[in-house]
Amino acid sequence: MSAEFALIAGSSVAGAISAAFIEKLSRARASEKKPETRSTSAARAELVSLLFEKSLASEAITRVYEASQEGKIDRLERDRLLLKYKQQLDSLNLKIAQLQPVADYADLSELRNNLVSLLENRISSLDQRLLQMSKSGASPADVDSEVQKIIAEVTKVQAAPVDHKPFKSEEKSIEQLQSEIVQALQRLEQVEIDKD
Repeated sequence: MSAEFALIAGSSVAGAISAAFIEKLSRARASEKKPETRSTSAARAELVSLLFEKSLASEAITRVYEASQEGKIDRLERDRLLLKYKQQLDSLNLKIAQLQPVADYADLSELRNNLVSLLENRISSLDQRLLQMSKSGASPADVDSEVQKIIAEVTKVQAAPVDHKPFKSEEKSIEQLQSEIVQALQRLEQVEIDKD
């Protein structure tokens, strides 16, 4: 029992030390760079790091609850640890909320640039084909038929219709699960009332 308590305490201390070190490192970075001038790759890297820290803090909270349920730590120690990790989690959530728009902006910007590049390439190839046709002395009827082929190619690249039937069946199963959970909770409440 004391070995398990020492293991939990050791992992808690190691988590706290690593969180403090990472927070100190991120504060040093933040003081060097303002959020507006932060590069998008640095923002993404920091966001990944913060999400990892958040998962560690969440796991620590879970372990505290498990240790409390198993009787390895008392209620006072549980509350102290939960408060500590909850504060870390709140701090991390705040930092993530500040960095998420920067990463989202970078992703959307990259997507936009790729789309523009794709359209420019496609238009360029169409222009080259039209230029070749005009140099070869093709008649307007030939050009019109070629234009019709190009239009047919472009219209083939339309979005496929979305089939809503699978979603409805999933919604039904989700609703069924929700009703089962509500029923189970009501039964638990009834059992707790009967115990009292």
